[in-house]
Amino acid sequence: MRQEIEGQTGEVTWGARLNRRRFLRLVALGAGAGTLVSLGVACQQAAAPAPPKPAESKPGEAKPAEAKPAESKPAAEAKPAQQAPAVAGASPVIVMQGVDANTLDPAFRNSVPEFTMNAHVFSFHTWRDPKSLKIVPEFVQEWKLVDERTWEFKIPSGAKFHDGTPADAEAVKFSLTRQAKQQVGGKPTIQGTFGRLTSFDSAEVVNATTVRMKTKDPAAIVPDLLASVEVMPPGVYADESEANLAKIATQPVGSGAYKLVEWVKDDRVVLEAFDGYWGPKPNIKQVIVKPVPELSTRVLALQNGQADVIVNVAPDQVPIVERSEKGRISKVAGGRNIFIGMRYDRPFLTDKRVRQAFNYAFNFDAVNRALLNGAGTRTKTILNPPHEPPDVKPYPYDLEKAKSLLSEAGWKPGSDGILNKDGQKFSVTLMSPSGRYIKDKEIAQAVQQDLQRLGVEVELKVLDWSVYAGDILNKRDPSEIFLLGLGAPFTGQEELNYIHKDFSLNSTHWENDEYHKLFDELKVTLDDKKRQDLMNQMWAIAYDDPPWIYVYHQVDFYGVSKRIEWEAAATERIRMTEAKLVG
Repeated sequence: MRQEIEGQTGEVTWGARLNRRRFLRLVALGAGAGTLVSLGVACQQAAAPAPPKPAESKPGEAKPAEAKPAESKPAAEAKPAQQAPAVAGASPVIVMQGVDANTLDPAFRNSVPEFTMNAHVFSFHTWRDPKSLKIVPEFVQEWKLVDERTWEFKIPSGAKFHDGTPADAEAVKFSLTRQAKQQVGGKPTIQGTFGRLTSFDSAEVVNATTVRMKTKDPAAIVPDLLASVEVMPPGVYADESEANLAKIATQPVGSGAYKLVEWVKDDRVVLEAFDGYWGPKPNIKQVIVKPVPELSTRVLALQNGQADVIVNVAPDQVPIVERSEKGRISKVAGGRNIFIGMRYDRPFLTDKRVRQAFNYAFNFDAVNRALLNGAGTRTKTILNPPHEPPDVKPYPYDLEKAKSLLSEAGWKPGSDGILNKDGQKFSVTLMSPSGRYIKDKEIAQAVQQDLQRLGVEVELKVLDWSVYAGDILNKRDPSEIFLLGLGAPFTGQEELNYIHKDFSLNSTHWENDEYHKLFDELKVTLDDKKRQDLMNQMWAIAYDDPPWIYVYHQVDFYGVSKRIEWEAAATERIRMTEAKLVG
């Protein structure tokens, strides 16, 4: 039985002021659904609390088919992705995530909780259908290749942003150009991946409803990547001064189905349906998104009618939700890779035999039984369907093989049992978030214990997500090893980009010349068969020379109120235009 992490600091709070104890008191007093809603909306804004101190455990303690480049979407089929009935939904829908957003600026967002907010506030150029996982039209309603390096996009006429300015061809040109930038306001962007993977050159307005985008090289992945590119008003986002960037990080303006009414950091985001929305009107008129780190609090809220969608329900909590009169489970095999990154730029981890040994030393079956109720499967490949190479297998648990590889690499046990080489102990720090992924800190502790059995001294440091993602990962400077989850695209190329040396969230700093050569070839290849062959070769390299301890593809369990119709998607995207109130 794996011991619990010690040293957790303080009581986990629900938002800035509503902690679990107060929530229980409200329930005991018979507070109805309206009580918490009024609390969430009526309270005046409070200063954001200081991030919790890290919890430390000392070493000795126990794609579906891509849009074909030569094809265009016929006008008759060019319907926006959102098709919810336009029947008024009177009461707010409450979505509870594990963490809050750090920024809502499209150029700098780096997590699904941030994407969830933006998916309501902004229109996206294309969208990935939550059921088929195919790319479908959204603001770009038709697309085609004019030549190998020129894409043409058709957009609707008469659309408006929330500030009343036109969402037109000029706005699309601006949005593509801004999202392709590697720096905005002198700071490296997170979403500049769009520019790098497409080899973006320029965008130009052809007429009021037509935009052309030129790339330096052929890029088959363009329609897929447009599903992660927001349409932004130039008048709001063109100013790259420090003051304006700070403003738009918390006061986004889009042309989506909802406009942001209020954001109280670490407490709530209030979204209201936008009367001037260019697409089908949403059934749900108000959405409140709340960060609630403690899973038990999220489950209790769902059971008592205080939440409508809750994320990251742990497998052992699934039966509790399913027995609830007011909640149910929506389960989906997700596309998110959970892994332990290993920093190639640290001397202890440069030798691939060491990184192979860490993979052999990880006992996933024990984690699966103890933490995931048997619901997980160890990562065989980081490529999501339909791009999985044939006959791939995960690293097996083999502690003796791991010890042998470390011995070959020159690491020998000292008198205290800790491995050493040239007079240096093998000592590393493992960083992990808490509450961002299912059983994240508990999985990190399991890895700590497995590596300790190997003879590695491991200090575990658990950090608040706002510190971990907002500071450390943005600087690409975590500890020697670190837990993270990335997902969930289904293009193959994007998954392989996660371990590319230039990817903005790759903090392993892994170098492999052959891998990067093949990736450059993949970027400019249009033929599907050739692309898959390149992906297979690249995965073989990443398996043999691993930048990660490959943990598992997360199976996602969402708690859903029985008063709404909504199902989880493998993309992890939560958008209430795809939901309907039924009770």
